[in-house]
Amino acid sequence: RIMDRTGVFKALVKTLRTSRKSLNDGIIPRSRSTSAFARTTREVVDNISKLRDFLLEHRHDYINAAGHLTGDVSRLTDQDRDQIDLEAQNYMRTCSALIANSRTEASKDYVTEQQRIHREAVFGLLEGYLRDVCKLYSQQRAVRVKRVVERKRISRLQSETSRLGIKPYSKCICSL
Repeated sequence: RIMDRTGVFKALVKTLRTSRKSLNDGIIPRSRSTSAFARTTREVVDNISKLRDFLLEHRHDYINAAGHLTGDVSRLTDQDRDQIDLEAQNYMRTCSALIANSRTEASKDYVTEQQRIHREAVFGLLEGYLRDVCKLYSQQRAVRVKRVVERKRISRLQSETSRLGIKPYSKCICSL
C-alpha cells in the first residue's frame, strides 16, 4: 500500500530552511560575488542587446527613406538616419573592442583548463551575437540605400519627363 508523504516532506524542508536561516551557516551562500570576467561579459551582452533593440525599434522609420512620396510620414530625416549609421558603427566597434580587451584580460588570469574552455566559448558566443546584430544593421542599411537610389532615379526620371514635356502617364488609344 502506497502512502502519500508529500506533506511530511514539505514540512521537513520548511523546518530545515528556517533552522539554516537562524544558524546562518553559510553552507549555501545567498549570493556569489561575480568575477570581473562575468561583469565585463554581461556588460558587453547588455550593450549589444541595446543596439539590437534600438535597431529593431526604429527599423520602420530608418528604412522608410521615401515615406514622404508614398504618404507615409517618417519621424526620421536623412540626417537622423546618417547619425544612426554613425552611432551604430561606433557602437559595434566599441563592442568589438570590449570583447577583444576582455579576451586579453582573461588570458592573463590563471584559470583551470575547463574555465579557459568556458571563457573561449563565451567569447565565441559574444562575437557571434555581435556578428548577428551587425548583419541586422547591414541588412537595414542595404534596404535604405537601395530605396534612396530608387528615389533618386525616380526623381531624375520625373525631372527629365517634365523637361521634355512628356506626361508621366497617358493612355494611348490606338485604333487598328
